[in-house]
Amino acid sequence: MQKHRDILHQVTRLTIAMIICVGIMLGIYALLGIFTRSVLVGAVVGLLLSIGNFVSLSITVSNALDRAARDNDPQRAQLSIQTSSVIRLMVLAAIYILLFRVKLCDPIAALLPLLLAQGVLKLVEFFRNDKEGGGAAL
Repeated sequence: MQKHRDILHQVTRLTIAMIICVGIMLGIYALLGIFTRSVLVGAVVGLLLSIGNFVSLSITVSNALDRAARDNDPQRAQLSIQTSSVIRLMVLAAIYILLFRVKLCDPIAALLPLLLAQGVLKLVEFFRNDKEGGGAAL
């Protein structure tokens, strides 16, 4: 149960930070005068896909580590994580291609949250490690 609670806390921190980043991104679009419905849809889709990608990654890694500990087979766990990475990338690519082909959203606004998630994860992890050492907390 602790494992699920840790994943939920990580997802919650990422979601809050991503909402802030996407809000800033939308503010920049508005300041530039290019904010449209397409941009808003792209930002929301990108936000949901980036969070979904992280949830999928977290669950896959957690399950792979559990299996590795149980079966004493770390190479199988590594293969499972690598396979999941390829599958997640293919699913994301297919979703984005479909969205862009039907012109449902702005491509840049849809892709930026996925790219921002990488920086946000590093930032959240930095503050989480600082918290454990007595520093600032997010």
